[in-house]
Amino acid sequence: MAPDPPNDARTPVRDEEGVVRPDELDYTASERVAEISDGRYVVATDNDNSPSVEEGDEEDPSEDRGTLARQQMARYLSEQDSKYGFVVTAAFEGEVDDHEHFSDDVVDAFGELASWYVEQIDTTASEKRALGILLLASETHVSYPKKALASILQEHDLTLDDSIGDLVDSLPDDGLQIPPDEE
Repeated sequence: MAPDPPNDARTPVRDEEGVVRPDELDYTASERVAEISDGRYVVATDNDNSPSVEEGDEEDPSEDRGTLARQQMARYLSEQDSKYGFVVTAAFEGEVDDHEHFSDDVVDAFGELASWYVEQIDTTASEKRALGILLLASETHVSYPKKALASILQEHDLTLDDSIGDLVDSLPDDGLQIPPDEE
């Protein structure tokens, strides 16, 4: 049976030169170290020898990684030679996919993003129909210029004298397309 350690076990005593006892490696005894949570410590690196452990000093390591990732992505985006662009990583039913696109045309950039999104979802509907359904179902309010309605009426050979019923009857089974296809 091993003898009980002496009461002053924290006092470092070297048995021989160059050999360090385990209790000499206890960094928690140092005034330069403060425990912030179970197994986590702050070590003073400045000259005042006392670490600052104030509320809010604790940071979640995943937040640090997220901040770093956002900074790196911002730098990457700013280095692109385009007015508009995006880099997206998204999860779709457990599968993760990413996509990036850069353009000097805001409409092109938005269209690319919307098309990519629709390609990722599991649907049997066409891209045009799926986009319409998503916008309608998400209760996203969309305002179209008057000329969009005029082009729809022209597309279906309707005039202001025709009724709304005439418009509905003239539409194909897959619904109203705004703007209509250009021919």
